[in-house]
Amino acid sequence: MIGKQLSRWTMAWFAAALAFLLAALGLAVLGAAGPGRWSSGPGLAVLHLFALGWLCQMMLGALIQFTPVLAARPLALARLALPALLACSFGTALLAGGFLALDGWEPGFALLAAAPLPLALAFALVGAMVAATLLAVRGWRQDAGRTVLAALLALAALWASGAGMALALSGSDIGMALLPEGVPLHVLLGVGGWLTLSAIGVSYQLFPMFLLAPDRGSRLRDAGFACALLVLGLILAGLAALLLGGGAALPLLLPLAALASAAVVALYLAEARRMWQARRRPQPELNMQWSRAALAFLALAVLLSGPALWRGGVWAEAAVFAALVGWLSTLTLAQMVKIASFLTWIQVFSPLIGRRPVPMVHELTGARAAGRWLALWAAAAAGGTAALLAGFAPGFRLAALGLLVAALGLCREAVLIRRLRHLAADRRPALLPPMILPPSPRRSDHDHPRTAGA
Repeated sequence: MIGKQLSRWTMAWFAAALAFLLAALGLAVLGAAGPGRWSSGPGLAVLHLFALGWLCQMMLGALIQFTPVLAARPLALARLALPALLACSFGTALLAGGFLALDGWEPGFALLAAAPLPLALAFALVGAMVAATLLAVRGWRQDAGRTVLAALLALAALWASGAGMALALSGSDIGMALLPEGVPLHVLLGVGGWLTLSAIGVSYQLFPMFLLAPDRGSRLRDAGFACALLVLGLILAGLAALLLGGGAALPLLLPLAALASAAVVALYLAEARRMWQARRRPQPELNMQWSRAALAFLALAVLLSGPALWRGGVWAEAAVFAALVGWLSTLTLAQMVKIASFLTWIQVFSPLIGRRPVPMVHELTGARAAGRWLALWAAAAAGGTAALLAGFAPGFRLAALGLLVAALGLCREAVLIRRLRHLAADRRPALLPPMILPPSPRRSDHDHPRTAGA
């Protein structure tokens, strides 16, 4: 049964990530972050709650979930999923609290020094699960598999650079050479390397599936992967140069990395367009409709990256915001609605096939309500980008409020999906899956439903 190959902890990963999302947006509404405030302690805390707690944890959970699909085999070392989740959540909380030391909270320095350790454990555990599964089937030969493996390389470098900076901020000499010149490289590694490469790799699997499009390789994917490797090589060279005292090379390496990143995005957008045109589904579902909006934000982020590189300031803030909130978060939220429906259907209805009529997966979703919340999210993301460009703090807080309301609405939608509230009462089974936690592993049929109170 397909449920046997799916991760049992996906909903827990998603729930933890959503909690960090709500925390980050709530703090932004209260004024902890905004135009010109991202380098302050609260601003860095909000940024990492969002990028690390929300997006990184969602991506790690998604990789644990879909790597078995990519490899067509069960996930290796699957029992590591829960320890990885706990370590990642703990490390994120430590790091966010540690940044408050920059505004005078003395205990924060100890938190900054400690945070890299649980994060290293979390990333190593997920890397072991994903890499072992893909390498066992020579996943580097697949478009999606090799992109995910490259993303894991970027994650390792991201952790190393971030750990060095955290230690430097805590008062250690380790990593001091990375500040402040290494910050753009760290951001590019996180946004353009780890998160975007992971999103590209997963979308190579999901887009053809949801669009009913032919799933085949292309020269566009090959060229994009070659450019991605070039980007990673240039960033690693820049970090090495800083550590070895050769920071004078950065004015050359950083523009080259930015240009190569733009090439990766251009090739990926061309490939996404090809898949869209080749689809056999006349009317794409909600998740794919809003994925197009996410791709538009990706293009916007690339357009803003040129001025961001040369002028910095508000341009850099707007470019990163458009990438994290517009591109990556819109894509993630749109796909989360579909994934929650799919996992719920697998848990509840797949054991009933052949015994009674079962609904279609899309019937578990309230498409109109979810579409309204995604529209609000996209509008607020566009408004927040504009507010950052204008340096208009009240406008940014209003946009953050819109994002928070949209996120709460989508959280509610996820709860309704898990409780099957969009189905008529007579179509719901008497037993429902747990909301977040998996059924007991002592059950041999652990993907079968249990009572709602389990």
